[in-house]
Amino acid sequence: MGERTALVIGATGVTGTPLTEELLAAGWPVYAVSRRAPMLRAGLDASRLRHIAVDLADPDACLRTLGRLNEVTHLFYCGNAPDSPTRLRLMSNVLDAVEQGSARLENVHLMQGTKYYGCHLGPFKVPARETDPRVPGADFYYSEEDCVRARARGKRWTWTAVRPHSVCGYARGNPLNLAVALGIYGSLARAAGESMAFPSTPACSEARFNVVDSELLARAAIWCSTTSACGNEAFNINNGDIFRWMDIWPSLAGFFDLDAAGPQAKRLPEYLAEHQGAWLRLSEADGLASFPYERIAAWAQGDYRAPSSRFACEYDVVSELSKARAFGFDEKVDTTRMFLRLFERLRAERVIA
Repeated sequence: MGERTALVIGATGVTGTPLTEELLAAGWPVYAVSRRAPMLRAGLDASRLRHIAVDLADPDACLRTLGRLNEVTHLFYCGNAPDSPTRLRLMSNVLDAVEQGSARLENVHLMQGTKYYGCHLGPFKVPARETDPRVPGADFYYSEEDCVRARARGKRWTWTAVRPHSVCGYARGNPLNLAVALGIYGSLARAAGESMAFPSTPACSEARFNVVDSELLARAAIWCSTTSACGNEAFNINNGDIFRWMDIWPSLAGFFDLDAAGPQAKRLPEYLAEHQGAWLRLSEADGLASFPYERIAAWAQGDYRAPSSRFACEYDVVSELSKARAFGFDEKVDTTRMFLRLFERLRAERVIA
């Protein structure tokens, strides 16, 4: 078998950046597709990285650029779009180009999530399992999966997918993840001399929750896409623990030298939206890095039904990991320690105060 070569679509997001980093650290040549070049952690061999900027909505442009990559063995699709038809069209353009260009293709990997189980629509069956039936109205990933299932039939390549919930990490220039949102909230609370109240309802503070470290998720994606037994399978992936916000909130508040307080009426998306001016003043006073703060509040709400949000739901959001464990992936991360480590990195990078 020749050298494996990765093509990462969406290489600057909170899933694509750590995936690109993990691939480079493992010695893979990587083609990274994104509007701007990914800003990676220090110490990686960037000589094996080639950045490609291409309009995925343009099938001819995809054929001209991605269709010339005849050494690609693994396609990791981390791209995003606001609706399922657009996601499907962009992915199909990429697949058309890669299949035409590379006879060496071994695996197409999809980055999915627990919206597959309808978690954004309201209370759902937990723990979610990969064998659960599809949910009417939850077609955020179904079309893409059906597409790769159909296209893989009779081919030498397989497909795989991971289904995380609440990916937590850091991608420079991209604030859209839970760790950054909470880091901003804690920084604002400290600057205002407030306690760190839980920014949602009592039910949200008491519901059971899963999240995933973006680096663990990247390693899981590489694992299943390169393990032959995992071909044509999807896997739930999270940190391996279940928590309630009320239990870990004192530790998170302690990072900012604040007392933890109970639930408040102002939810996290509302708080962030109302404090943009305060953040701009804090950012200027402390010399913090610039990023599009105006996007963070809308992201924190997402398409969940209030009072639930991406941050917290008034119902349990828990996925079962037994399938990934049975196939051989047993990595775990302590969620409280993950948040504290990410806060440390965000502060060192001058993203939060």
